[in-house]
Amino acid sequence: MRTKTLLLVAAAAAAGIATSQAQVFSVNAVGYVNKTVPAGGFALISNPLTAQTNQIQVLFNGQIPSGTKVYVWDTASKGFKVATFDSDFGWDPADVAASNLLPGGGAFVQGPKGGAAFTVTFVGEVPQGPLSTTLVAGLQIVSSQVPQAGKMQTDLGYNPDGGDKIYQWNATSQNYGAFTFDSAFGWDPSEPTLDVGEAVFLSKDASAKNLAWTRTFSVNQ
Repeated sequence: MRTKTLLLVAAAAAAGIATSQAQVFSVNAVGYVNKTVPAGGFALISNPLTAQTNQIQVLFNGQIPSGTKVYVWDTASKGFKVATFDSDFGWDPADVAASNLLPGGGAFVQGPKGGAAFTVTFVGEVPQGPLSTTLVAGLQIVSSQVPQAGKMQTDLGYNPDGGDKIYQWNATSQNYGAFTFDSAFGWDPSEPTLDVGEAVFLSKDASAKNLAWTRTFSVNQ
């Protein structure tokens, strides 16, 4: 899956607050992330930016061909809810298309059969400060809230439990690679590396204690 990322260095706001001891600046960074959906295939993608509205029907508006399907994982029912886009009639069902695709989550996007590859562009603010994604025992789709590529634990701040399993979708071969974490021996066969805007399936045991993916991030790091 080809990915292009640009974090714009323009500051949306820089307000100085003068005190007797220091001068403090607040900076909001905006940017965009491009994710490619293969022709007629699936891509497991995330939206690592905060837009004004993060609903699927808004994020994908004007960017996808008719027949595109978005698969949203429901942790309660342990299954997918599917929304299909039709250029004449819109989204069906509407309630699934109204679901939010937020930083830290993800969804499968499937291009229409016989169609060409296409690119979805996410635009918004880079999440900063203390960040936390709630995790549950069982299967779920997760991603880094920060638009960075890197090793899931070493670079992106994921704190695994023993027995954690990561299922990473390969958009080229259209199948999964599996990674397991052992408290004594680490990752097998290796620590998973995520691309910018890439989501994965995570399976956690019922005994898992780390039920949040937390990280503090600043664009000035």
